[in-house]
Amino acid sequence: IGPNRTNFSFGILPFRGRHFGLGQALADGLKLFVKEDYIPSVVDRALFVLAPVLVVIPAMLGWAVVPWGGYMQWGDEVIKICAAPVSIGVIYILAIGSLAVYGVVLGGYASNNKYSFLGGLRATAQMISYEIPMGLSVLIMVLTFATVRADWIVQLQAGTGSQGVWGIFIHPLLATIFFTCVLAECNRAPFDLAEAEQELVGGYHTEYAAMKWALFFLGEYMHMITGCAFFCILFLGGWDLLPFSFFGEHLPVVGNFWWVVLKVVIFIVKIAVLLFIMMWIRWTLPRFRFDQLMRLAWRGLIPMALVLLLASGVLVALSIAYWWTYLLANLAVAVGAAIIGPWIPKGAAVNRKVELAGSRFNPPHSASS
Repeated sequence: IGPNRTNFSFGILPFRGRHFGLGQALADGLKLFVKEDYIPSVVDRALFVLAPVLVVIPAMLGWAVVPWGGYMQWGDEVIKICAAPVSIGVIYILAIGSLAVYGVVLGGYASNNKYSFLGGLRATAQMISYEIPMGLSVLIMVLTFATVRADWIVQLQAGTGSQGVWGIFIHPLLATIFFTCVLAECNRAPFDLAEAEQELVGGYHTEYAAMKWALFFLGEYMHMITGCAFFCILFLGGWDLLPFSFFGEHLPVVGNFWWVVLKVVIFIVKIAVLLFIMMWIRWTLPRFRFDQLMRLAWRGLIPMALVLLLASGVLVALSIAYWWTYLLANLAVAVGAAIIGPWIPKGAAVNRKVELAGSRFNPPHSASS
């Protein structure tokens, strides 16, 4: 009767009503859990089983260093609301997130299927290309805040004076580049070339079924949530509420239990908004061709990120690294890219029409000619 009417009765429990269709996710999970686990006879069985696990685990490990709610005062102790507040937080997230590509490549290779193999090759090229501007973006934010600790980056954005500004207002162009890279790293539309149902059936997961198939998508969605949390840490002030200090007082870094609850709710709302934007983009934009996807990375995002890195380094070296100078540098790079972009040679056409003798667009030549 439709997923928007699925309740929590599952056909046997005495629950009635629609429940806003919230039971659909549980019904899908239950169906995939009990579905026949089919493994083709021609696959590399060990790698075939290992691939979905290698996709899910990195996406879940990234949450270890996410600073949810600052610090909580508990008696005489101050508790950090974070699983593992290590000193290399943002580098850890970047490194762990890049490991997911190994599961995708293994799934494509172990399937012994040409569609899966092509999907794995596409995923490899795509993730290598978009890891570069993502890494440069993280490097620029580390240079801006002079720390690699995720909790300290949030605290600096929730500070006072010139520091109390969210990263998206300091580096708006960089935030756009980073969010684009997150979409590409998660294989989300319009960057879902590794799956591309119209071309590759299902890409790297063509031969998968049941829970192995579900683990690929669980890893993708977990990677989306982790990427959105990473974006919040770098550009949206994490658990902070106000983007500028002169709008009012920021939330206290150290607070009681209810302050922590408020910060966690704010953090979750920001992640939910970013997830909505990801879905909005998927509903709106058509899929790129693969050459367009590569061109966007190598001829657009990477050069702009390199110029921003150079500009940020100059500002820091000259001791004029204020939030508004970074903003001016971002605007200058964006204007320069808009002016120079049309003059960059585009190379040979890769989507040219192939003549087919006898077609109505290429009729056969007459004997006299």
